[in-house]
Amino acid sequence: MNFKKSILIGLFSLLVLLSLAACSGSSSSKFPTGKFVNASDSSKEVEYNADNTWAYYMGGLMSAKGTYQVEGNLWIEQGTSECPSTGTYEWTYDGKNLSFKLSGVDSCAPRVEATDGQTFVLSK
Repeated sequence: MNFKKSILIGLFSLLVLLSLAACSGSSSSKFPTGKFVNASDSSKEVEYNADNTWAYYMGGLMSAKGTYQVEGNLWIEQGTSECPSTGTYEWTYDGKNLSFKLSGVDSCAPRVEATDGQTFVLSK
């Protein structure tokens, strides 16, 4: 009887570990790279690269570029010539939709307009 209990406990533990691994290893836990189209305005696109650079396009033409860093669920733009201060945004990603929400205060109005409350859909 002790042997059967040990096997049941072992199987239960294995199921718990597999469940935890499935939850923590989701693709949404890492900031995505690729080209994304604004969900509400397809003329606006943003591309995030693995080297922590980004480029923003309007009507197919690059209108801004810069660098970013990620700390957990925070995306931090390092500043550009137009917006020299940093801007911090909470991000979520479900495997297709990348959304941003302002975290704290951002003194750069164009960045707030282009980022806060926006959702971008993975296109490439």
